[in-house]
Amino acid sequence: MLIRALVILLLVLNLGVALWGALATGSTPSAAPADIPPGVERLQLVTDAAEPDEPTQATAPRMSVIPAQCASFGPYDTADIASALGKRIRLEGLAGSDPGAQVVQTTLRAEPGRAPRSWRVLLPAMSSAAEADAVAKRIVATGFKDYYVIREGDDANAIALGLFRNEQAAQARGETLRKAGFDAVVEPVGAGPEEHWLVIATDAPFDAEAARAQLAAARTQAVSCDDLAPRAATAHAELGDTPAAR
Repeated sequence: MLIRALVILLLVLNLGVALWGALATGSTPSAAPADIPPGVERLQLVTDAAEPDEPTQATAPRMSVIPAQCASFGPYDTADIASALGKRIRLEGLAGSDPGAQVVQTTLRAEPGRAPRSWRVLLPAMSSAAEADAVAKRIVATGFKDYYVIREGDDANAIALGLFRNEQAAQARGETLRKAGFDAVVEPVGAGPEEHWLVIATDAPFDAEAARAQLAAARTQAVSCDDLAPRAATAHAELGDTPAAR
């Protein structure tokens, strides 16, 4: 009888422990959030932050414009003059163009000037006529007879040592003189200065002659638009701020 009573007691104790464990594992109600004053947002953990409803979209790139007509205007004496004219037409618009037409690109182009007629060899101007005469005597003593002392003008007191039709012959003469101990230089004669041109591209046709008059250009030349990179309609090549003065 004693053993049966102990077994029954153990069973009751086990049932009690099991019941207590089941009640203890039940969900505990969360504490009610404290009242938050109006206009103050509730703090959130980073992991609790809500995802944005819609993904942010990047701004679409501006659509490039394929030029309808391109032409160059010039020549101008300096790049600053051409640059200032390019800025002016972006403000004023291009004469002879369709209403609403825009200049979509302006660039500068430099070209070599007129080819030289000949080449000369000389010793640069010296400080006085007496010094030039002394050097001339040295030239004769060295065996060079083709020389001329310049007495007037911008090259006064310089010594001319030959005029040649091609640069190769002039350079050979200069090299011979330098080996003899003279500081001979070779210079082109009749060469024109570098020419500067303004290249314009528009999104609509325009009258090139009317634009030439507006830009005070001596000439205008058609340019292939394929040689120009497409640019955005509102983007222009950055040019200098120096005002044009012709």
